[in-house]
Amino acid sequence: MECIYPIKRAGFQGVEIVFNICYTWGEEFSIERVLRRGESIMAISEEVRQRFAGEFEKFQAGIEGFFKKEIAPKDFKGIGGGFGSYAERGHESAMLRLRFLGSRILPYQMKFLVNSVKKYDLKYVHFTTGQCIQFHQLQGEQILELYKDCFEHDIYNRGTGGDNLRNVTASPLHGVHPDEPFAVTPYLQAASEYAVSLIGTLALPRKYKIGFSVVDNEGHANYKDLGFLAKENGTFDVYAGGGIGGGSAFGVLVAENVDPKETLQHIDGMLHLYHELGDFNNRGKARSRFIAQRLGEEEFRKAYHEYLEKSKAAHDLTLFVAPYEVKKVGTTTPATPLAEPQKQEGLYYIQYKPLVGTPPIDVFVKLFDYVGGLEETEIRICGDESVYIVNLTGEEADAVAAIIADTHAKNNFEYTVSCVGATICQLGFQDSSGLVKVIKKTLEAQGLSTDRLPQLHVSGCLSSCGTHQVGSLGLHGFTKLVDSKPQPAFKVFINGNGELEGPRMSDEVGVVTVEDIPQFFIDLVKALEVAGQDFDTWKDQQPEAFQAVISKYL
Repeated sequence: MECIYPIKRAGFQGVEIVFNICYTWGEEFSIERVLRRGESIMAISEEVRQRFAGEFEKFQAGIEGFFKKEIAPKDFKGIGGGFGSYAERGHESAMLRLRFLGSRILPYQMKFLVNSVKKYDLKYVHFTTGQCIQFHQLQGEQILELYKDCFEHDIYNRGTGGDNLRNVTASPLHGVHPDEPFAVTPYLQAASEYAVSLIGTLALPRKYKIGFSVVDNEGHANYKDLGFLAKENGTFDVYAGGGIGGGSAFGVLVAENVDPKETLQHIDGMLHLYHELGDFNNRGKARSRFIAQRLGEEEFRKAYHEYLEKSKAAHDLTLFVAPYEVKKVGTTTPATPLAEPQKQEGLYYIQYKPLVGTPPIDVFVKLFDYVGGLEETEIRICGDESVYIVNLTGEEADAVAAIIADTHAKNNFEYTVSCVGATICQLGFQDSSGLVKVIKKTLEAQGLSTDRLPQLHVSGCLSSCGTHQVGSLGLHGFTKLVDSKPQPAFKVFINGNGELEGPRMSDEVGVVTVEDIPQFFIDLVKALEVAGQDFDTWKDQQPEAFQAVISKYL
């Protein structure tokens, strides 16, 4: 029996939005699940929406105080971070970080983003390793109005910074890849909604990151605070206590063959473990990986299961989910080599990777406008700062390829991962994204190809925004004393691997000045061309050769 439920959703300033929702008798009823029917919108509970709307005044006061110079930047960080906004270099502008549930951007949200770029004259957009979208170089009124507009389009930026449950990340091809071990999307979606609902309910010593890995490790499941790895037998292996940054560590395998229906129970149990065993007094040792390091693997695993059982005893969070379905049918074959077939017959996906994760704003608008007008399409943000456009017919795939053609990565080097860098980020030591562009421009000017270089992982500071800890060749911003004078520089790392097979954190090689880095890469490319090998093969087979190239710059 079908019934229509009119559901009112609270907005800012008392505005109500009404959706007519179809619900089938016999299903387990909840507003969260029902709101995702019919219009295919993303949803959290009405109670959570009202709570978030009620907190807006705090954010508004913080933004207004910062831009009026009444609140110091260091104090604004403690306010704005919890709403996804941080001050930028020079303290004359700030950014806003947007969260998409399941890292999935649906057509109505794509159209909203296009309209927002035009409405607010947005000029700088960045895809992040945390699978969010950041808009940079914003003024106070832009931030506040955009935040409110995002809320009305099911984009919840609350908790995308600060000591909160951050965006739940995932392998971007869940639900569509031919080799997906089982249907992960509904569990990912439920986990994303649940994580958002927990924001602000329990104090945490630091951020809490959750990831799902399916056919690759772009969800970073084995180096998150909590990670779920999909298995062929329809279960998850669960990792906990991982993360990169200070004291980087891969997670501890705490549970195997976990029924996906218990996903929320694990999220809740880890939340309370983190709350009770985490260090609130020393931020440098506050992430969950330090709990694992302090207790040791065996005791940490034991503690994890104790908190899991406490969660189960306190409340039943068993999931009953509807399958992820795509009704769209494709009948044409794409001409572009960028298109890859999905498990849905006749449908394709395309990956788009702009240099350093920052697409030209006109390409962003064209892409999101076109894809937002198509049936059942999604744009999924990936942990390497690319996006995947899924559920395309052959003709649609060709049209997408034409839009991104000139700005899409052509080789591994152009897939380089980099944070925005110190020209924008107030915490950055050096300009990471600018360095990548200088390397590319320098090599091109010398007539040298970047084809043999690896994907770089570049961070502007000690933090992990560029994931330099898991890169084959990584760099992070630093300072080097040259003739007793500090010079801008980068620490260089090699041998990192963030994949599921053979994972390892990178090894520090030394420090190279920003001035010397372009020449170092010229020498490196020339050495690779003489060897006739790509970087990884050459480095592994001739480690002394790499040391010989870099040693004169250390």
